[in-house]
Amino acid sequence: MSAYRRLAGTMAVMDRRRWSEDYVAHVLRPNFAQAKRYLFRPLMLVNKAHAVTLWRAGLLDNHDVALVLQGLRDIEARGAASYSYSEDVEDLYFAVERDLIAAAGVDAGGNLQIARSRNDVDQAMLRMVLRETLLGTLETLNDLRQVIARRAVQHATSLMPGYTHTQPAQPTTLGHYLGAILSALARDATRLRAAYLDANHSPLGAAALTTSGFPIQRQVPEQLLGFRGLVENSIDAVGASDHVLQSLGAVLVLEGNLSRFNFDLLQYASREVGFLRVPDSFVQISSIMPQKRNPVVLEHSRARFARAHGQAQEVFTLARNVPYGDTNDVGENLIEPTFSAFTELGEGIALLSAVLEDATFNVARMQALAGDGFTTATGLADWLVQHRRLPFRTAHGIASRVVDLAVAAGLEAAQVTPEMVDVAALERVGHPVELTPENLHAALDPRGFVEARALPGGPASRVLLPFLARAQDTVTTDEAWRRAESRRLRMAREALDTIVDDLIPPSRASGVLAASEVTAVKT
Repeated sequence: MSAYRRLAGTMAVMDRRRWSEDYVAHVLRPNFAQAKRYLFRPLMLVNKAHAVTLWRAGLLDNHDVALVLQGLRDIEARGAASYSYSEDVEDLYFAVERDLIAAAGVDAGGNLQIARSRNDVDQAMLRMVLRETLLGTLETLNDLRQVIARRAVQHATSLMPGYTHTQPAQPTTLGHYLGAILSALARDATRLRAAYLDANHSPLGAAALTTSGFPIQRQVPEQLLGFRGLVENSIDAVGASDHVLQSLGAVLVLEGNLSRFNFDLLQYASREVGFLRVPDSFVQISSIMPQKRNPVVLEHSRARFARAHGQAQEVFTLARNVPYGDTNDVGENLIEPTFSAFTELGEGIALLSAVLEDATFNVARMQALAGDGFTTATGLADWLVQHRRLPFRTAHGIASRVVDLAVAAGLEAAQVTPEMVDVAALERVGHPVELTPENLHAALDPRGFVEARALPGGPASRVLLPFLARAQDTVTTDEAWRRAESRRLRMAREALDTIVDDLIPPSRASGVLAASEVTAVKT
């Protein structure tokens, strides 16, 4: 009896094993579907890289490696959709192995398992999907940053009230506010890049726990698959989850920043505030109230950020208090919530980008409210310090008293008179400060207030515009890095395909190698 027939008989016995119906329903079948969705493509890449690794180590000869690679090519061509769960095998990994052995024979296909385990393969696949996901998230984030940067430059001098504790505080500009969001998102991009760099290390060669007694070189699949370095300790390679947590930590911070921005936009879009008009293409009407323009797009983006938060937190909960080694808690159970969190985050970012691209800001309304609520009172205090040499705390007290007097009289800031300032000064310092109407206007003017604040990071246009230019340059640099890294991964895949092409001699039919063609395999 041939070795293949003996193995086939053994597998047939295994195939007759009956899993619990509950286990199939709640674990095996869902995990099989999950693996088809996320892991089929990286599994095929890992399999091809491992075959090349074994061939370079002399553990597969030219004949066998050609059979294995051709079998993998055929399986890959059929695609994940060709697989459906059955109780014949435990998971997609073994389903592919079974088909490979059927195609290449046990002497070739059965040896692909040399010097590896599902443990290191699973971790490698997760890292490969994670790194692609991080790059995709960076791309989406960079698109949003570009939109915000353009709107910030457009509105660099558009006055608006700035808020602290949800109350009007001081005049600023819309460009200054959007610049703050750009700063936070730049740090988010840095966090995503750092997560990518840590995730992009190869665990392959760690096998189940302690590496392998076969003389493979772990650097071979590392290079073939585009990793940058090894997860060197083999226990760490199969047991680590912090690269996933680091990535989701970046998700949590990013969605937190975006949810706060999203909250502000919803406030700006309210009728009472009236700063932002959401385009009609993102608005839904009420089923009963014909006058309503519901900015529901911002509610949907807010919900997606919340869902991303919840799914990321789920992964942090799963990864707590489990042994440091290969466990399902930090393996297959992390996959769905991890990538669902990124999906929700990406959808929320895309919605924000789209609405901000075409949204209209009511510049006149913002400017009219920029000085409302005595937001320039600090400017009056500053003027008294600079021109009347009063201590700031004293000047602060005078300005505060002026506000009290104006509120009591039902006056707005523009209606304050020099005589009211003198009344407050007499109460505080015992003598008038003698402002002219021009002095008082300059002290309380929102535009002058903004342009006087020219320290680094301030809203004055002469410092804000260079800041926004640097922010745009940062986005450009980040996007160039992302494109370069995506290109590097693509080139690694293409290089692996070239090696596979060289190792498979031309076949007369898919999956069938003539004896003369086998001997012609390149070495």
